[in-house]
Amino acid sequence: MNASVAAVDPMPGQADATSKSGAPVSVIILTLNEAVNIEACLASCRWCDDVHVVDSGSTDRTVELAEAMGATLHHHPFTSFGEQRNWAIDNVGTKHDWIFHLDADERFTPELVDEMARLLAGDPGVDGFLAPQRMMMMGTWIKRSAGYPIYQVRFFHKHRMRFIDHGHGQREDPSATTGVLKEPYVHEAFSKGIDDWISKHNRYSTLEAEQVLKGTGDEWRWADLVSGDRVRRRRAVKQMLYHVPGRPLIRFAIVLLQGGIFEGRAGLTYAHLIAMYERMIAIKVGLMRADRAAEGQRRASNDHPGSRTDQASDALPSASGSD
Repeated sequence: MNASVAAVDPMPGQADATSKSGAPVSVIILTLNEAVNIEACLASCRWCDDVHVVDSGSTDRTVELAEAMGATLHHHPFTSFGEQRNWAIDNVGTKHDWIFHLDADERFTPELVDEMARLLAGDPGVDGFLAPQRMMMMGTWIKRSAGYPIYQVRFFHKHRMRFIDHGHGQREDPSATTGVLKEPYVHEAFSKGIDDWISKHNRYSTLEAEQVLKGTGDEWRWADLVSGDRVRRRRAVKQMLYHVPGRPLIRFAIVLLQGGIFEGRAGLTYAHLIAMYERMIAIKVGLMRADRAAEGQRRASNDHPGSRTDQASDALPSASGSD
């Protein structure tokens, strides 16, 4: 990355990740109309000598700002997170074998950079690492409300990792071996405001509803609910709750009871938003099931076109019949 990056102050709740030690890691950032976020995101990448932005058709100043800050630009239409991340792995010529995938509303911290450097000083022995996120809302780390730590594979060896689509996002290929990072990246999930969050989660809820009906990749066992693997346990709880009545209310209660009630207005607001999101999923699952049932009936009628005619004929009186 260009050493003459313009100074950008960190946003509230995050640290400036400027680091002299750095780490032999390439950074790839996925963008679409992220002018609000891209400068702060790239400012947190000052430690890195190989930063790439994969843009999927921004119409604001995202590309202009990213180029001005020294990032290498790539362009690829977005179809899904899993496909976009795999395209980046295959087509972005990174300087380093180890890559960190960052979104534009996310930021590095010095502690995370130092942890990656320590890990790569030896042999990590895994294909990638699950990274926790520090979710921010109203300038506050909503640690309890958001259920910290929540993990995603973001740090990985480019020759040993693939992603698969799941719900609105992606998951690592099940065959990949993973470790766990201790230090989180910062996630400014509400940097574009509540309207953008709601609009985005309206789209996400459609994909989640489709995933529920599809059912593939969602298998879990009762033993997973008490697993020592936090990721497996969380995923099992998520899938179990899809089959429990009153999921929106349950999620609202969970957010508050796990400590969100102690995070003031931010925690209460987040609980309401998550409950709304779950309600959107539940409504769409119901509507999709009804549409599928109606489609099944139409197909059955088309497969037996004479059935209704015969039934109608049986109901008509005979022309030669008597009163």
